[in-house]
Order: sequence, then C-alpha cells, then structure tokens
Amino acid sequence: MPKGSPPIQGAGRKGKVAKTGKAAQGIKTIKVASDLRIAAAAAAFEALRSAAAGAEKRIALDARQVEKVDAAGLQALLAGRRALERGGKTVSWAGCSAQLKAAAGLLGLTEALELAQ
Repeated sequence: MPKGSPPIQGAGRKGKVAKTGKAAQGIKTIKVASDLRIAAAAAAFEALRSAAAGAEKRIALDARQVEKVDAAGLQALLAGRRALERGGKTVSWAGCSAQLKAAAGLLGLTEALELAQ
C-alpha cells in the first residue's frame, strides 16, 4: 500500500468512508485495503465506526483485496464490525480474501467475524 493510503478505500484523514456498490438499495459497501496491518488498524477502525452514523442500515465489507493482515488488523475489523452492529447496522461480507480468512482462522476469529457464512 502506498505511503499515506487509507486502510479503507475512500477513507480520508477524518475517517470518511466512500459509498460504492448498491447504495441505491440502502447498502453501503466498504472496501478494505490490501494492507491491513498494525500501521493501518486504528484508521480502519475509525472508518468503520464512522460508517455507523450513516443512513444506510446495511453495510457490506469487501475484503477481497486484503493481502497482508495481522492481529491488529483483525482486531480493528472485529471492533469496527461490533461498532456498526451497535449502531443498528446489519453487516455482511461482500467478499473476503484467502489471506484474511487464514489469519482469522489462526487466531480463532472466524466465527466472531462471521466469515464462515
């Protein structure tokens, strides 16, 4: 990931998240960047947390591009997902890379992240 790139596509310095995909149907798709390691974890969490305030009730996380992930990145996804759910959002996966699934499996987070769907 280039230096200064946001960990969530469309996320700026203030954690704003761009809508993509099926916004007209009330679904906001949030694309997770290819590098979700410790340096990007806090910004990723903030971007997901800020999406909880949006009008869309359904959020789809698109993690198909994730190539590098560590425990901090997985923790950020889990905490962000929980923040969205506390905000009344229904969260699903638009896609998930094999690397993310493998890392979640190693840390026992597959079920908590609902990756077994």
